[in-house]
Amino acid sequence: MRKHLLLFLLMVSSVTFVFSQNPCVTASKINNGGGNCPDVNGISATGTVTLSFDGPIDPLNIPALDSVKDVTDPLNPVLVTDITFGPGTLLNNGDVKYCYYVGPNNNNNLLGANAQFRFFVSYNGTPCGEQGALPVSFRAFTALRNNSVVALKWTTATESNNLGFEILRLIGNGKWEILSFIATQAASGYSSSDLTYTYADLNPTKGISQYRIRQVDIDSRSKLSEIRAVRGEGQKGKTIVYPNPSSDGKVSIIFDDVNGIRDVSVNDLSGRVIRQMKGITTNNIVIENLTAGIYTVRIVNNETSEQEVQKFVVNKR
Repeated sequence: MRKHLLLFLLMVSSVTFVFSQNPCVTASKINNGGGNCPDVNGISATGTVTLSFDGPIDPLNIPALDSVKDVTDPLNPVLVTDITFGPGTLLNNGDVKYCYYVGPNNNNNLLGANAQFRFFVSYNGTPCGEQGALPVSFRAFTALRNNSVVALKWTTATESNNLGFEILRLIGNGKWEILSFIATQAASGYSSSDLTYTYADLNPTKGISQYRIRQVDIDSRSKLSEIRAVRGEGQKGKTIVYPNPSSDGKVSIIFDDVNGIRDVSVNDLSGRVIRQMKGITTNNIVIENLTAGIYTVRIVNNETSEQEVQKFVVNKR
């Protein structure tokens, strides 16, 4: 009896494990025309939507299709209103088909040769995927100057429900500006493998420029990358500390050697070490939460043992 009970529990456990996640939509297909869909309150179906998912669907927990957005213009996604969806039917290939209804006037049906739509599903009221999870995981982001052009390159490890990326730039003490929008390479906004993006910015400014990437998803959530800074065209000096003086207790440091490995320490006027960072491989770092005073930063190249010392000032905030 115990043996049979244990076997039963293992079988239940295995089934629960297979369907433990709430799969998300990876692709969609729209067929206009009611087909075999039933009438609802005397209204015939306008068409069907067939969705593919990034995991197996539990036949006992078929997701509800809650809403749809027109994402033809990725910067201005529009919620499609006055549309309802029937319950999903699990097909033999693992896809799920839904009938949809837009009323007697047949307005807002999912038509348009060049239109693109994004569909949102939920499981017993819980949206697909992990609630609160960030839509994109950044693996790397670099900004390198070559004469008057700054080459940006970033790689994502995963993408979920992603529309694309805004390129942001700040020159000197100015304001952040949007340079461009790069659409996602991920099919239907989802990817579990590395994807690499590039952007070339014509930027002949002589001062420091900062760059960052804002990832934007279909739900208008966003995530900012770390900031990358580059020196101005023709700007000399192995290490640049800016702003100097600082008025907010924060300074950025740009290193000339992009590929070097270095140790960095920040000392106050008495010589006390207040920050220490080892094995820095990026070409820039940010030091924050400094109180008013005079500081020195010491940079040691681990490969050549060459040292450099720079002085900077933090004004009273």
